[in-house]
Amino acid sequence: MPALQYGRETGRDKLECRRCGAQFPEGQATDDGWHYVCPECEEGRGIGDGLRVC
Repeated sequence: MPALQYGRETGRDKLECRRCGAQFPEGQATDDGWHYVCPECEEGRGIGDGLRVC
């Protein structure tokens, strides 16, 4: 599963949390590719609602 781990670390897009302002790769915000949560504050949830694409 090295390819899966590589994808989680780098992600495809960079996201920004609307709650705390943290920026991080998309792959760090999801475990399943469907649900997204800010890895810093865990309050920003969902792309478009709590997270936005940079």
